[in-house]
Amino acid sequence: MLLTVVLGGLLGLKSLSLVDEVSTLFVERAEAAAAPPADDGHGDEGGDEPAEEVDEGPAPPAAPPPSAAPAPRAAPTTAQLGLERRLAERRRTLDQREAELDTREQLLSVAELRVDDRVTELEALRDEVRGLLGMLDDRRQEQVDAIVAVYSQLEPDAAARILTSMRETDETTLLLVAEQLQTTNARKFASVMAEMEPGFAAELTFMLRMRAEPPETTAEAEARLEATAG
Repeated sequence: MLLTVVLGGLLGLKSLSLVDEVSTLFVERAEAAAAPPADDGHGDEGGDEPAEEVDEGPAPPAAPPPSAAPAPRAAPTTAQLGLERRLAERRRTLDQREAELDTREQLLSVAELRVDDRVTELEALRDEVRGLLGMLDDRRQEQVDAIVAVYSQLEPDAAARILTSMRETDETTLLLVAEQLQTTNARKFASVMAEMEPGFAAELTFMLRMRAEPPETTAEAEARLEATAG
C-alpha cells in the first residue's frame, strides 16, 4: 500500500515536470517570433538608406493557359443544307456554261481557220485566172492580128459573106476576128456588119458582148485558151 502511494507520487511529479518543460518551450518560441531581426553587423552606419535591389532579370513568361477542347460542331440545319445544294447546282451550271463557251470558242477558231484557208484558195484561183487570161490574150493577139490584117483588105460584102459562113463551122474564129476588127478598125467593121443579114448581125453583137465578160471559172478560161490555141 505504501509502495503504491510512492509510485503515484513519483508519476505525478514526473507529469508536472513534463508540463513545465513544454510550457517553457512554447514561451521561448513565442518570444523568438516577437523579437526584432538581428543586426547584420553594420550597426547604424547605413542610416535609413534602402537596401540595394538585386536585378534578377526579366520575369519568365507565364505559361500559356491549357487549350480548351474544341466545341463539338453543330449539325447543319435544313436551311443550310438547302443553301449548299443550291450553291452546288449553281456551280455546276456555271461550269457547264463555261465548257459550252470554250467549245464555241474552239469552233469559231476552226471556222476562222477555214475562212482564212478559203480566202487563200480564192486568191490563188484569182492569180491563176489572171495568168491564164494573160496567156489567152497573148496567143489570141498573135493569131488574130494576122487574120484581121487579111479581112481588113477585103471588101465589106465579101468579108460579111465569109464571116456569116463561119457561124456554123468555126464560131470561135468568127468571134476572134469580129472582136479584133471592131477594136482596131471600127469603121471597117461597121461596113461589114451593114452587109450582113440583120438577124445574124444581132446574134454576132450578142456573142461579142458575152465574150467581153471575163470568165467566171478557171475551166472556162482554160477552154477559151485551148480554143484559141486550136
